[in-house]
Amino acid sequence: MNEVTTILKAEGIEKRFVQGDEAIEVLDGVDLSLAAGERVAIVGRSGSGKSSLLHVLAGLDDVNHGQISLVGEPMAPASNDARTALRRKYMGFVYQQHHLLPEFSALENVALPLRLNGLPQRQAEQQSGELLGRIGLGARLRHLPAQLSGGERQRVAVARALVHQPKLIMADEPTGNLDTASAAELMALMVELSESSGVAFLVVTHDTSMLHQFDRVLTLVEGKLQSAAANDDE
Repeated sequence: MNEVTTILKAEGIEKRFVQGDEAIEVLDGVDLSLAAGERVAIVGRSGSGKSSLLHVLAGLDDVNHGQISLVGEPMAPASNDARTALRRKYMGFVYQQHHLLPEFSALENVALPLRLNGLPQRQAEQQSGELLGRIGLGARLRHLPAQLSGGERQRVAVARALVHQPKLIMADEPTGNLDTASAAELMALMVELSESSGVAFLVVTHDTSMLHQFDRVLTLVEGKLQSAAANDDE
């Protein structure tokens, strides 16, 4: 098969932070492979390094040791410019805080990645409007974030992450600020989009109610990833 089916591959990832005279090992030999269209959740206790792992895998932070590749292209080690180019081409991000620009409408927020990639405004907004309509926000295109509910804002954030058709979405506690119903709706949206478009999802979460909708659940324990089945108490 000629098509690249391994979207993200990390081998032997080590990350440590220095506080005074002490070196704190956050990641200690992490290995991870993520296939096209796969949904993987990472769980673990607060402070276990889940967000640090996500940032390292996205090339937003350096590693002390190890290799990371995105769609077969090296992410670590690579220059900052090369990482930025890979993220713009292949990745989208969703955070617990939606990080929408408050002065931009839903449509303008979603169109922003396309504009940054050089697409003309009219074409960018047309694509963005179609995607927002697909996820049930067609009547909210011109609304500012302050005029949207929390669930709607997160849907806009997901649309913004998906609009440039990435291979991988990374999400850090995407349902953390949502009520139960809105969280369920958002997870259903991510499942539908992963199945219909083949985008892979790597999600850090504390929300155990949504774990059954992932293909794999991994636990970060003492700097290493392992199957969550071995640590049901996490």
